[in-house]
Amino acid sequence: MEITLYNTHYLPHTIHLHGTSQPNNMDGVPQMTQDEVPPGKSFTYRFVAGQPGTYWYHCHVQDHIHPLMGLAGMLIIEPDRPNNHFAHVIPGAGRIASMSKATREEYQNEYSLVYMDIDDRLNRIPAAYSDPREIEKRMHREYDSTQRVPDIFLLNGRSFPFTLRDSPIIVKPGETTKLRILNVGGRTVYLHTHGHHPTLTDLDGYPVPKDARITRDTFDIGPAQRIDLGLRTGNDGVYAAGPGVWMMHDHAEPAASNKGINPGGDHTAIVYDEFIDEDGLPKMADGHTGHQLYFNPDYYKGKVPVFDPKVFGTTIENYEKGWPVTPPAGGSFEYPVRRGDRPLPRLDLIDAERHRPVTNACPEKPRSKRRIVVKAGRQYAREGEVFAFEPRELHAGRCEEVEIVLENTDEIRHDLMIPGLNPLFALNVIGPNMVSGSFVTPDQDVTLFLHCHIPAHDKVGMTGKLIVGKGSILKTVTRTLTLPKDTKSYQGIGIVISTSPRAGRLLVNHEEIKGFMSAMEMSYAVSPQSLLNRLNMGDKIRFTIDGGKSTVTSIDVIESAK
Repeated sequence: MEITLYNTHYLPHTIHLHGTSQPNNMDGVPQMTQDEVPPGKSFTYRFVAGQPGTYWYHCHVQDHIHPLMGLAGMLIIEPDRPNNHFAHVIPGAGRIASMSKATREEYQNEYSLVYMDIDDRLNRIPAAYSDPREIEKRMHREYDSTQRVPDIFLLNGRSFPFTLRDSPIIVKPGETTKLRILNVGGRTVYLHTHGHHPTLTDLDGYPVPKDARITRDTFDIGPAQRIDLGLRTGNDGVYAAGPGVWMMHDHAEPAASNKGINPGGDHTAIVYDEFIDEDGLPKMADGHTGHQLYFNPDYYKGKVPVFDPKVFGTTIENYEKGWPVTPPAGGSFEYPVRRGDRPLPRLDLIDAERHRPVTNACPEKPRSKRRIVVKAGRQYAREGEVFAFEPRELHAGRCEEVEIVLENTDEIRHDLMIPGLNPLFALNVIGPNMVSGSFVTPDQDVTLFLHCHIPAHDKVGMTGKLIVGKGSILKTVTRTLTLPKDTKSYQGIGIVISTSPRAGRLLVNHEEIKGFMSAMEMSYAVSPQSLLNRLNMGDKIRFTIDGGKSTVTSIDVIESAK
């Protein structure tokens, strides 16, 4: 096997293959078996895949922090078989649709379940600060991981209710389903299956002898441990209690919440296929009303009562009126209260605002030509930066044809995009290499923002400007800017590149959206997310965008993909 790590981030990283057998110099431990892989560089890990089983991989740089922020994943070594065709990369995991030959010999379904817990105070640091030096200090020297208190609990990167959409265990009666389970978090998971008693078949990648296998309804999984379970379905009264929607969750009580509000955390469900609705969500006893409350963000902000106000003979409007003003019995006392952190900037809205067209290319024949070489990489960064362009200020005449030669000196991808120009100009190249392209400047004096379209690179220095003619005042869109209110809706036409139900986003290659966005490939939030149902790559669609939220609110398929 060869696995290449391309470090596109602004901090050093490595990969440790946990549980597998590899040469010492492939173990991924910085300063012990290899140097850290710096930003912009790559490193290839080589090993022979040995004992089949469930393993994992994670960053071993500052390994008390980086894996707990998401730099981890499951690694599965499959038994060798002739004509053994299966998926080698499964983004988001959950259901493994393309099963290996050996797994199909014993099981009808297979799922990858990665459990993780987050201290939101840690994960907030890189989102709240922009200078990589400050991020390093606050994250690695000020934050004390020995005082870590998890308050967000994830299954495959999501918390309830999104786990019901992304990671339900969908089964039929009379089947056996393989559950591969990994605990990336810093606490023990006590996994409980309602209505079912799975059998432990493998521990940390190695099979449990058949006479030592146990069948239980709750399994403890320590940090870094993996277990494989055989989940039998049906109604035999021993291993399974019959069809329905059966909860599956970590029985450590805090993990049943999102920042202290229940239900939440890593809750998911064993769902018999007859109980899956058209939108992919499980059918609840009271229909879709059982889901609606939990998809309301105000519920997890603590703004909505967890019980129907009618239980107390009141309404939502009068809920907090008329409470007794007398002191509590026994006097005042303290109890843990949920933190009221202010919301972070909506980077997707800021990004959309940056990409709005500012001016149009000159429609006439260019009056002159110019060639500009722009270098991109780590070596051009200044103090407090990691990646940068050189030069970062470009000059061109009005109505001039400009050829940009982008020379990427790093071993990763960099982009150069001028988002305010219509039609939009963009180059991207995986280095070390170069690429070129041309555009025509506007016939006006204007200064346009340019950047690398990869957010982590833009954040740490890879920005600049194009000055056309005498230029103009450049309106910069920062992370603290109050965005202008746009109450308009816009109509767009484009081709679906991909959909991401996990993130509720649509990637579309669209034509110019007059007054809103140049023709380009762009990712948009979608609400309601059910609009993504049954969309396929290559579908030609007509869609409506809420300009203020940069959110797609309606989608019609004009022409289905062939």
